[in-house]
This record gives sequence, structure tokens and C-alpha cells, in this order.
Amino acid sequence: MNLPSNKKECFAQLDEILSEEDKWAIVKSKDTTEFHFTLGLWIRNHWLYKFSEEEKELFFKEFGRDIPFFEPDFISGEIIEEYQKHLRKNLRSKK
Repeated sequence: MNLPSNKKECFAQLDEILSEEDKWAIVKSKDTTEFHFTLGLWIRNHWLYKFSEEEKELFFKEFGRDIPFFEPDFISGEIIEEYQKHLRKNLRSKK
């Protein structure tokens, strides 16, 4: 699995690795911080800690954020929140 270079690739990879049950748990979650030590840890270990400095900046700008420093815990949380929005839009339309 390659490092995602944009939001679309990020969500496509998460769609591949997560089960339907996992996706619905994210959709229904009232507080995505509950995924900090599960999906968030996976995102940090498989993506965020492997990015070069340039890749980090470009990747996070894909999420509409401009941050002064790269904080993986914060960024993994932002990715999960954006992924939740993506799932809510796409999974609910399939019902």
C-alpha cells in the first residue's frame, strides 16, 4: 500500500482496509476521538510517520488545513473527522 498523496487516495485506502462494520461505527460515532488508539494509531504508523516533510505539508493542505507544525495525533484526528463526513455522505446515500 502506497502513501496517499491526496484526500481521495486517503479515503480510497481507508475504504479498502476497513470493514463495513467499522465504517458504520465511524458514521454513528458522536466523538471520533474514540478511534484515537485504533484507526488513528494505524494512520499515524502507516502514513504520517512515513511522510517526508514536503509530503506532510502537501497532504494536510488537501484537508483544507494550514498548520504551523506537524502533530500526528492532531492530524490523524482531523483525517478521521473528514473521513466520517465522507462516509456519512456516501454510505447514507446507499441505504
